[in-house]
Amino acid sequence: MSDKFIKIARQEIQTELNGIEGIIIRCNNDEQIFQNSKEIEVHLHKIKGLAPMMGQENVGEIAKILDIIVKHIIGHGTLAGSHKFIVESIESMKNLFNGQQSFFVDDFMKRAHATFTQISNW
Repeated sequence: MSDKFIKIARQEIQTELNGIEGIIIRCNNDEQIFQNSKEIEVHLHKIKGLAPMMGQENVGEIAKILDIIVKHIIGHGTLAGSHKFIVESIESMKNLFNGQQSFFVDDFMKRAHATFTQISNW
């Protein structure tokens, strides 16, 4: 990847993270996550695709898992525990994007599976 591509991709991912954060700030519960789920999914979809291409595989994996959760919410309605999980996950993506190294995607995936047992399309 060229330095120019990486610079543009970093800016795009940062814009998407800021966009999700702006939505999440307005959400105080699971119902409000449901009400904003389509807008959240648009940001996650972009991050999911772009992050791995620029070496941010863990950010991409978190976005992929959240994308599954948010698509479930879009299709099935409010999901108990989604607000807290998504808020914490967005914070993890931001930290990873800014250089944090101590994150384990396998543990994150296990936590998602344990929290949202009703989602079958992992």
